[in-house]
Amino acid sequence: MLTIVGYDAAGGMTENVPLDRVPALLKAAGHVLWVDLTAPTKEESGILSGLFGFHPHALEDCESRRHHPKIDDYRDYLFILTHGVHPESSMREFRTRQLSLFVGPNYLVSYHRETSRSVEYALDSARRNPRVLADGTDAILYNILDYQVDLYLPVMDNFQKKIDEIEERVFTRPTSEILREVLDLKKALMRLRRIAGHQRDIMARLTRREFAMIDEKSVINLRDVYDHLVRVTDLADSYRELVAGALEAHLSVVSNRLNEIMRALTVIATLFIPLTFIAGVYGMNFDVMPELRWRYGYLFALGLMAAVGGGMYLFFRKRGIFPGRDR
Repeated sequence: MLTIVGYDAAGGMTENVPLDRVPALLKAAGHVLWVDLTAPTKEESGILSGLFGFHPHALEDCESRRHHPKIDDYRDYLFILTHGVHPESSMREFRTRQLSLFVGPNYLVSYHRETSRSVEYALDSARRNPRVLADGTDAILYNILDYQVDLYLPVMDNFQKKIDEIEERVFTRPTSEILREVLDLKKALMRLRRIAGHQRDIMARLTRREFAMIDEKSVINLRDVYDHLVRVTDLADSYRELVAGALEAHLSVVSNRLNEIMRALTVIATLFIPLTFIAGVYGMNFDVMPELRWRYGYLFALGLMAAVGGGMYLFFRKRGIFPGRDR
């Protein structure tokens, strides 16, 4: 779908600008043009190379479905590729939607294969207050990037809640399911940190007055977006450490429980060793044995077993060897 929005001080904001008027509007002084392509057809995508003449490398990055955030300066325009949070993103799989932006002196072209919430927000803001477009393409760029980064913050809150839940379950209900959740969470955080880190680098370059397309007023606004991205990346690093700690705690709890079980089995086996020895001695088939025909021989053997077992039990208990007791 192709959406073209124009603005000038005299006529205000105009939506659904005809495509054949775009070349003239690009040359018109004081006119701002915003061209948005949402899941465009091949013919609609053709205006990127035909009408605007964007570089093939930028078009290749634009068409790519898997590309890291980046920014390229082509002198006459900037190409910015960013990632917004996918609405179906979860703690198990952090997903993003790719957004490509071409920023020129009096135009902005946004390209995305899926619906972009940040683009829709910026368009709605322009409809409510067309004066936003009067500040030029920098203002549109700021509104898009600002809302895109704001959508990361609820995701970070969800990560925090999930980590708190896992930390509680590690010590109360440690199961194999937790291990899978921890590994999925770690993988999702690594992808989030990688994406947010690249976008933070982009914002850092935009705020350093590295590009002539970005004026001083926009730099001040974009610094706020940069600060939010710094917070996102810092939180991602902290959460990765918490997840690593939860994983170590889970493995430690499982190991301790296994040690408790092995300890219990060892104690039981140790108790039965002398009992088995006594039973083996009195089970030998010799004709001459002191207690073989004794009237109380059976009771004596049982009593001896009970005494030895009880004595060993008291000894282990005094030494704190039984599971669940502190040494």
